[in-house]
Amino acid sequence: MFDYEYIIETPNLPLDRQMYILLKLTTKKYITVEELEESLYVSEATVNNDIILINKWLKKDLKLVITYSLNEGITLKANEKEKRNIISLVLSIKTNVSTISKYWNYLFEEKDVIAKARDLYKIVSAETKKYNYYLSGHSSQLLCYEMLVAVKRCQLGFNLNDSDDIKGNLIPVMTDVREKVEKELQVNLSEIEWINLQQYFKSKQFLHGTDIINIETEEATCIVDEFLRTIHDKFNIDLSSNPDTKYKLLLYVAPMINRLKNRHCIANKVSKKVMQTYKTEFKIATEMTHIVKRKLNLNIELIELAYITIHLVSMCGIGIYKLNTAIVCDYDESILSFIKDKIRNAFGEKIDIFRTYDYQEFMYEKEEKLKKVEFIISTSTIADITNIPFIRINPEIGQNDIDMINEYLDNQKSKLIYFT
Repeated sequence: MFDYEYIIETPNLPLDRQMYILLKLTTKKYITVEELEESLYVSEATVNNDIILINKWLKKDLKLVITYSLNEGITLKANEKEKRNIISLVLSIKTNVSTISKYWNYLFEEKDVIAKARDLYKIVSAETKKYNYYLSGHSSQLLCYEMLVAVKRCQLGFNLNDSDDIKGNLIPVMTDVREKVEKELQVNLSEIEWINLQQYFKSKQFLHGTDIINIETEEATCIVDEFLRTIHDKFNIDLSSNPDTKYKLLLYVAPMINRLKNRHCIANKVSKKVMQTYKTEFKIATEMTHIVKRKLNLNIELIELAYITIHLVSMCGIGIYKLNTAIVCDYDESILSFIKDKIRNAFGEKIDIFRTYDYQEFMYEKEEKLKKVEFIISTSTIADITNIPFIRINPEIGQNDIDMINEYLDNQKSKLIYFT
């Protein structure tokens, strides 16, 4: 639903003010602090604080900066290609269609971008699939916005040129997209504009079904191969036996390299909390950082590592492998049921309760029947009768017991070989 009042209102939230200032600087060479005070109805101190915060993430994400001139005001030190990247980054911070429309209004003082983007989406979706490219939904949407930005910027006289260091030739899919989009919008964009849009396209996130030949590069293949060797050598995890593993990694790494080279953003961000949730997978993912830095002298952002972490969890089975676990308990059914429920609730994704024993049963169990048991949770010490790893817990299984089991499982994950 559109919130029209929100779209046209004066920016009052800190983030909206900062986006207003930044986007205005992509169309005006200089803006005085006094102008911003008047248009935003805030104090000089508030404007200066907003600029400090803008600079903080501009430097971090795009290596750009807003500077002050005593005579003329503030200015954005960026060429046209870098300004397009800023606009793309801002439009990727989308929460709803009203926010997109609001930021578009800051840029171009018009509010009909959503309908135009939907028309382009149909073209982009149809043409890319025809060539066996399958873009994620957010990637398709952002590409449509980037095309509309190119059109508007050119109409305002802000054109890309050779000094923006944009090189290459159009691939067949972009040639067809160009023809359909220009016909739809009744415009003609230069070759350099479409080559820049092609770079955005190559930086997008692709889904399963995409023909890997379309996007793989020699450097991406080299990096993925070394990554697979590294996690085998360092973590004793062999993923190379499954051909789908390399496909999925290339599907992510090839566009990632293009993003890093061109300072493009990810169309849809995920929470960095996944790196705390899946610590082992994140530790493995960081090996990609060293490889990319050594081979390409590029730094991987944390958001990229968050995605690689999720890839490792989902495609490699690291996070869903379950240890075959036996419970040895000499207490009655109420305690045994209580322990099983606690274990399932706390570790249902990590542990499969394979069998339950009382102490005597376990002591006299035949060794061949214990071959599938990988881990034991016991209310008694069994150190003298088995070599199977075990943890002794209290029958009421408190938080300390849960923590001990969790620590063991986290340590164990990096020592075992997992297959999809």
